[in-house]
Amino acid sequence: MEAASVIKVAALCGSLRKASFNRGLLLSAIDICKESIQGMEIDYIEIAPLPILNTDLESGGRFPPEVEAFRQRILEADCVLFATPEYNYSISAPIKNAIDWASRPPNVFAGKAAAIVSAAGGSGGSRSQYHLRQIGVFLDLHFINKPEFFLKAHEPPSKFDAEGNLVDEAAKEKLKQVLLSLQAFALRLQGKSTGL
Repeated sequence: MEAASVIKVAALCGSLRKASFNRGLLLSAIDICKESIQGMEIDYIEIAPLPILNTDLESGGRFPPEVEAFRQRILEADCVLFATPEYNYSISAPIKNAIDWASRPPNVFAGKAAAIVSAAGGSGGSRSQYHLRQIGVFLDLHFINKPEFFLKAHEPPSKFDAEGNLVDEAAKEKLKQVLLSLQAFALRLQGKSTGL
């Protein structure tokens, strides 16, 4: 009998703010996986240490050490979970910078399953998600289509506590459904199934 596959998720947050709502979504996703999703592990990858993309920093086919480490962790993952706020109808500069470093040849995103969650005002980050999906075409990322997760972070009742932790139970359940969909899609891309 074949051992169950463990899907490794690289989690990237587009906000650098300490109490970021989007960081809160990823931390909640980690807790959900530990508590109630077998066969899925999330690796939260901090993007703040990455330098602004500058190809002059590449030397002899190598990247700066923090970029090499970042790229290796994405390469080792089966899929990617993005949590991105919406800035000016698009994704944030930090996540774009991380994407640009990861996509430098050889593109470490290629062929991976992906999902997007967002917490923002107004539309809940829908425009940033649609923009990220467009970028994903070039990256050869394969995004899940359903369920979509747009959390209107500033509408009552409170969705997050003062430290940015997700406290809304309905949002946690929807986040779990996103994770299950990502797990199933990643396994399908690998030619396996969840057994559900």
